Amino acid sequence: MSRAWRALVVVWLMLWAGLASAASPLFLWELRDGAGGLRAWLYGTIHVCDAACFPLPAPVQGALAEADSLALELDLEDPAVMRRLGEAAVLPAGTQLDTRLPPALRPRLVLASTRLGLPPEAVQRLQPWMVSTLLTIRVAELAGFRTEQGVDLWLARQARERGKPLWALETVERQIQAMAGGGDAAQVASLTEVIELIESGEARAYFRRMLDAWRGGDVAALDVLLREEMASADMAPLFEEMLDRRNREMVDTLLRRLEGGGRPFVAVGAGHFGGSAGLLAELTRRGYTLTQVEAPAAAAD
Repeated sequence: MSRAWRALVVVWLMLWAGLASAASPLFLWELRDGAGGLRAWLYGTIHVCDAACFPLPAPVQGALAEADSLALELDLEDPAVMRRLGEAAVLPAGTQLDTRLPPALRPRLVLASTRLGLPPEAVQRLQPWMVSTLLTIRVAELAGFRTEQGVDLWLARQARERGKPLWALETVERQIQAMAGGGDAAQVASLTEVIELIESGEARAYFRRMLDAWRGGDVAALDVLLREEMASADMAPLFEEMLDRRNREMVDTLLRRLEGGGRPFVAVGAGHFGGSAGLLAELTRRGYTLTQVEAPAAAAD
């Protein structure tokens, strides 16, 4: 049994024990200030999902209805954002991805990309972070989870239909910097982890357990899946850039917004919530109180 599969079994047992209890927490928190005033809602999202994710639980929809705006990491339906991401994803002219990879990884990348229907010659023109992203999205799609059913997009469309303002917690340049961060060793380690997930055939089980942890509001289980299951030691610098540092920056942006009044609904990838450097811990250190919202009893049956 592989290291990855052993870890997944442990997480599944932990999650099953939690779901067997009477509690039915959501990945939704109320944010209150020192005086007890409700200032915002924080919702952890899944960027790929399936049709069973919708409709979102009533408390989530109710919080979005009460909020005066929606905050996202980025608005991925903004053409300018998508255009800039596409530009940044391409390697400089005359450069091939193989030159940045160890020789042993190169044929594995060809096999993995071919298996997922991505032309190897096209992959060679892309930055490592974009290849990792595309492979992850493609393997998720084959497992039945799609980006068009991502929770972030659903929330953005709901907000637009209701006339609620959308605003971003960071710039596209900052997100590109984070995705490309950590140094070459961390970038290669990240790509290697994705290729290993594809080679193992355990992708469906991995995404299903991630979705179950999200549905159960289990921050600890999701953090284990992300930081221990899909991360090697070489990826630590990338995680510092992708999660820890961005968490601090996004909290700074949110608190500046709160100073001007209003009660936003803040939707951020669920992987940003857990651990000592997660959004929940960072906001607590800043003097705020977070209360996890539970689903109504009928929804837990």
